[in-house]
Amino acid sequence: MAHLLRERGFNAFVIVGGLSAWLKAGKPLESVPKNDLVKLPTFS
Repeated sequence: MAHLLRERGFNAFVIVGGLSAWLKAGKPLESVPKNDLVKLPTFS
């Protein structure tokens, strides 16, 4: 996804370890207004 976003002009990066690594490193998160959240299907 990050590569696609970069192709479209966004400043995006691939984070090795994903969100877990980001949080473990103590990096900040941005809150999202409840109305902006989208429920995605889950697959098991």
